[in-house]
Amino acid sequence: MDTSLEYYFDFLSQPSRALYILLKASETKFEPKTINLLGGENIQEDYKQINRFQKVPAIIDREHDQPLHLAESIAILRYLAAKNYISDEFYPCDFHQRARIDEFLSWQHNGIRTSCSLYFRFLWVQEKVFGSPASEAKVAKYRKLMEIDLESMENLWLKDSDFLTGSKLTAADVFGACEIEQIRCCGYEIKNKYPKVFAWIERVRKGLHPYFNEAHQVIYTYEKDYKSKL
Repeated sequence: MDTSLEYYFDFLSQPSRALYILLKASETKFEPKTINLLGGENIQEDYKQINRFQKVPAIIDREHDQPLHLAESIAILRYLAAKNYISDEFYPCDFHQRARIDEFLSWQHNGIRTSCSLYFRFLWVQEKVFGSPASEAKVAKYRKLMEIDLESMENLWLKDSDFLTGSKLTAADVFGACEIEQIRCCGYEIKNKYPKVFAWIERVRKGLHPYFNEAHQVIYTYEKDYKSKL
């Protein structure tokens, strides 16, 4: 592929999915480099040369003589937007619009991202990777933390608008929706308890067709596997 941009990711990683969707929806050419987290590829010495933190996502931009290695999803988002690799519709140049997106991205880092990740990791990763069931007490604890943030999504972020920062779909929606979609692996249903959140995710899915579903196929596969064991 004729491109200077290499993208390292695993679809099990929420920010990996979000950036993949944004790149695809922006019609940006990039060389996909999948990293198998469950197989431990991220902790191999070769990958350490790509990303010193040994996480995903990561990029290498080889446009210049000195290639840029960059980690951390929000830093990557801002860099890609600055280089017009991410469409302005998702991360606008307008200061006010961008500030609203950044406001959500800052909130979600210690909000919905943290709580959904803890719930997902403790339930799904605990059983899938370590082979031991989570204790009911801890499941209840992490579910409660997650539901506090889902309430904020329902009653604050989506109180009066179709999308998180207004009437248009932005990078904030992509990152947020990818985070919540992940808990389907654990059999958690949001449709009845959080109808605004559910309807919003469906709008995001429709607005990013077919890339949203493409990036989440691994999640839907594990969801089916989880439900088949109930």
